[in-house]
Amino acid sequence: MDRLLCCVTRRESRKVNKTIGLETFEERRTRWRSIRLMYLTMFVMSTGFTIILTAVWPYLTKLDPNVGKEFLGFVTAAGPLAETIFSPILGYWSNKSGSARQPLLATLALMVLASAGYSLLEAFPASTAKYWMIITRFLIGVSAANVTVIRSYISAATTLDERTGATSILALCQVMGYIFGPVVQSILTSLLGNDGFPIIEGFISMNMYTSVGWVIVVLSSINFVLLLPQFFTEQHIAVREEMKTQGISTPLPDSQPVWKKSKLDYLAAFSLIFGYFVLVFNIALLENLGIPIVMDQFAWTNEEAVYYMGIVMAVGAIISVTVIALLKFVCK
Repeated sequence: MDRLLCCVTRRESRKVNKTIGLETFEERRTRWRSIRLMYLTMFVMSTGFTIILTAVWPYLTKLDPNVGKEFLGFVTAAGPLAETIFSPILGYWSNKSGSARQPLLATLALMVLASAGYSLLEAFPASTAKYWMIITRFLIGVSAANVTVIRSYISAATTLDERTGATSILALCQVMGYIFGPVVQSILTSLLGNDGFPIIEGFISMNMYTSVGWVIVVLSSINFVLLLPQFFTEQHIAVREEMKTQGISTPLPDSQPVWKKSKLDYLAAFSLIFGYFVLVFNIALLENLGIPIVMDQFAWTNEEAVYYMGIVMAVGAIISVTVIALLKFVCK
């Protein structure tokens, strides 16, 4: 046991030596605890995004049997549209306040409310339920925009040597959420089915559609608590590292002058942004249109379509996990 503790201590000492002059041992522990909480937040947000994707069309037709597939386009577009609008807004909020906690707590609270609303859509009249679905999907999209803040915090809370590994793990957590969401949806589909059981007779029920919303309510609530000041302390080591590189020893009230002296590769940045756009475009296209396509092509029921598409998405995500796990080694 003593030998094990000695090995762990030496390992931690080597890690601290890499950031000597930038932080103390306790600050390092606090910093990495905050980074791991960002991993958790990314996992929760990814799960919340994917857990309902495969069931949107069956749920929509259950709420309104007369709805057309063209309306699915509006429901599908609501989330990404909200994320597109609010990603820069949340980024500006985080930069202006100098804190990642505020926008993260706000969006997690919104995720709880939106997911609960999604699960309660059956309580609305059939004539308006589909419009409320658009609203809940829009609000979930607003919540999902906090991935901008998560990624920016990871960049600010890691050194240059740590950043590739940290962002790879962050991407891994995102894909793990992509696995967990469809798997949970498939499990709940097999357990509860299309009708489930009533909670309030003729008003609210627990079925394969509503249960996933409550799962996200629970996960987001736990995540919200863990980001409170008692558990989450922000540590921005990147600016200290840059100040050391530039030979600035006096602490500055604002980090902007430090970053203005750094040369940014805008072409590389926009290339990565465009690549990410193409990736998410294909994910959203396939995952949202997959269900109605397989239902039409194979004459599957709602339960069969959601169950099997959940498995297909999980398999694809497992392949992605394998690729992402190799990035840390490939990028060295």
